[in-house]
Amino acid sequence: MYVDLTREQAWDVVRHIEARAPYRLCLLAELMRDTDGPVDQMDASLESLVPMWEWFTTIAVAGYPGVPSDVPSTYEPLIVAHAAPGTADLQRRAALLSEGLMHYVELVVRRIDPESRWDLWLQKGRIRMAQHQEPVIRLANGTPIHATYLVTDMARVAVNDKGGTARDPRALRDELASHLPSSWRRRHQDPQPSVLVPYLAYAGRTPPAIVTSSPLAVLFDAPAPAPAEPFDDVGVELLLAVGPAAGLDDPRHFAPLSVDTVAAVLTALDVTHEDGRPVKARELLEDGTQLFAADGTAMVETIATGGALRALSVEPAGGGTAATWSRIEDGLRRLAESLGGHLASDSEGWPEP
Repeated sequence: MYVDLTREQAWDVVRHIEARAPYRLCLLAELMRDTDGPVDQMDASLESLVPMWEWFTTIAVAGYPGVPSDVPSTYEPLIVAHAAPGTADLQRRAALLSEGLMHYVELVVRRIDPESRWDLWLQKGRIRMAQHQEPVIRLANGTPIHATYLVTDMARVAVNDKGGTARDPRALRDELASHLPSSWRRRHQDPQPSVLVPYLAYAGRTPPAIVTSSPLAVLFDAPAPAPAEPFDDVGVELLLAVGPAAGLDDPRHFAPLSVDTVAAVLTALDVTHEDGRPVKARELLEDGTQLFAADGTAMVETIATGGALRALSVEPAGGGTAATWSRIEDGLRRLAESLGGHLASDSEGWPEP
């Protein structure tokens, strides 16, 4: 699904999710309060997910009673297009409450890692699954938390898992913890006041249009985009480096590259981080830094050792057009020549200096 969006449309989904958070958390708090749920225990600690999941699975197994079916969730366009006869209202209630739970998981993650943020999960290489461009919570260390998939998939399994482990009160806590660095799981968290109760203040407020209109509607309302111009013979990985062929086995044989010069050229070619941030020169000193052309034409990865940038690995990323690939390849070739090096393919043989 997300793979069918343009990059800008995918970011529209992120902005929609960020905007809807207080309204979904308000709905979650109201339902928990009205069903004598543990709303006062919801302090965004990792352990609070235990009473949360016990309460949530009870509501889910019962068919989501009390959850409105007239509030459109983000997945409303998909429900309208694909719901089996007689199931639409149930799917609407399930989607709406799952969104509330997802935002509570977001609060839990942010308490552990205040620098976490919403981002896109971009799959590398040519083969793209439906989750490509899925919104994820990105931890400060770069780890993606697939909160949307985690919550909806666990809720579905719990409803169908009679007597299984999916309804274990510890299931959600343990699943989220498995995605966190081990040292973070052991961080002590003192009890705090409920973070859900304050969101009850949003009851009765009219959400802005960005919340009430699903950004996924473009998948059904807009005409299918014309297929991109196919690549013309650009399936060969390239290497930019200065030095002898011995560097192919040991990059220390390659001469250090000027990170300031390389960063400036990559920026001019619109090659940036996954989230669109321009690359900084010092980031090129980290081995394995992955950068992407804005339209998905190419991926550039650093090869660094001994405190220096030694080479750039370049490969098609499965998007864009032949014209944009040529622009990037030509720009990198000029960079290589200006540094006294080469942009070449391993299979073609690495030229000696």
